[in-house]
Amino acid sequence: MENYLPKLKHILPMFFLIAFGSVLVLSLIRWLLAIEFEILDIDEMIWEFWIPAMLPWIPITIWLKPRLRVLTFKKDSNNRRFFFQIITWICVGVMLSISQKYLATATGKLTKLETIADIETVPKTLYYKLENFSVAPNLGSTYTVFDVSGKSSNHLNFNVYFVIPIFKDSTELAYDVPKYWYGIKYSKQISNRLSSDQKDEKYEEFYDQCVENINKYDFYTVDHFVRTPRSNDRNNYLNAIEASTFVRLDEKYIVLEPAVEDFKDRNGTNLIWIFKVFIVGLIVLLFSLLFPGYNERQRNKRFSRKKLKQDDIVKALRYLIPQGDHFATSIIIDINILIFILTLLSGNDIISPEPWELLYWGGNRRFEVMDGQWWRLFTALFLHSGIIHLISNIVGLVIAAKFIEPLLGLHNYFILFILSGLCGSLASVLWYENTVSVGASGAIMGLYGAILGLLYQGAYPDARKKYIFVLISIFVGLSLLGGLADDVDNAAHIGGLLSGLVIGSLLYKYNSQLVEE
Repeated sequence: MENYLPKLKHILPMFFLIAFGSVLVLSLIRWLLAIEFEILDIDEMIWEFWIPAMLPWIPITIWLKPRLRVLTFKKDSNNRRFFFQIITWICVGVMLSISQKYLATATGKLTKLETIADIETVPKTLYYKLENFSVAPNLGSTYTVFDVSGKSSNHLNFNVYFVIPIFKDSTELAYDVPKYWYGIKYSKQISNRLSSDQKDEKYEEFYDQCVENINKYDFYTVDHFVRTPRSNDRNNYLNAIEASTFVRLDEKYIVLEPAVEDFKDRNGTNLIWIFKVFIVGLIVLLFSLLFPGYNERQRNKRFSRKKLKQDDIVKALRYLIPQGDHFATSIIIDINILIFILTLLSGNDIISPEPWELLYWGGNRRFEVMDGQWWRLFTALFLHSGIIHLISNIVGLVIAAKFIEPLLGLHNYFILFILSGLCGSLASVLWYENTVSVGASGAIMGLYGAILGLLYQGAYPDARKKYIFVLISIFVGLSLLGGLADDVDNAAHIGGLLSGLVIGSLLYKYNSQLVEE
């Protein structure tokens, strides 16, 4: 207890700074780029979940983690210090999520419209007051989404989306696909442990009740409308519209959801909950600081500005800077990350984007390539189908680069990566008829093929040959085994591996001859 106050003085100010600093910084960025100037139109799930989940790790790693070294434990010091990082991450992440919901509603302006057509003549906003309008329920449609949730997927969720066209008045006729739609969503959760017949019965009962509700729905008793932002809900509403019109839709269609509550109550209790979450996190942190010891020497070392041992994450971040033996690899990684971020900003799902979205960005498919779009063989190398795909390829690239880039040099390494990737893309086109292929895995397998070839040529010291062979063989084997899954392009893996073996061997032999001359 006697060292409790020094621990508080050393750690608590950083906890406050990270918590409220993160909220202010992210809110300012979103307000400027997405709300004030409308530069970014990002899916709400990214603002309210993915960014809050990932952003806190940056200040926690850079500023909080070094301060935690003053805490001492009898055993497992690193793991127990990590507990304090988890506390901070959960607290800050939840605060960020709630703050983004609050920011969206608090900054949303209420725009009054005489008719629905006036929405085109006013600045885009979140809320609308529509004075005169008419709906056509007989032209409406539905779309149902099923998903599971809860621990061990215990719950099955029904989400039924109804869309009804909105017109200026009852005399307006729809000669084309209506542009404005009234959106209503109904949801229900049941046990996922029921039998298939019971689930079907529950869904049919729920759906019939939804239809009955729509038939009795008072479309005109509404305080204001909420323009559905880019989100999963919006995508599902668009799917409902598409089911009705049989026309592939784009972003120009506007979906308005009714809000019965008064406009001034739109924020709910989100602002209060930001502080409630912080207080709970603070209490947990204060209580947890009672148990560890205090290392005065670490504190003095920190404030005397002596260099501490670098963190693994900091080293990983520095790997993104092109330099030394990983110059080319860092450039490739940076390009892949940058393009992935751009696809997210355009609305692609962070976990599993749709094939047509990847195709739009340059994905590889036989029909387009054979139609003359040969550039897709190249652009597909820098696209990824989700964050997991990107991370796994970066890890594989870094492992391969340690053994091959210093040996071949900058230019030959680039040549090997690109040519192997192109061969992998070509193999995918020849093997698959209607599969959208993306990712650097073909090129990465080319690097591993080159390493195997160079092992045979004696390019590595005898003492390391066995270690390199075992490591590379494990990675290649796992990649090819994982390629047996339906959504993995094994043709690109095999094409890249074989071409890399040949190209890497030729480049090494050519490079060796130049050195001898």
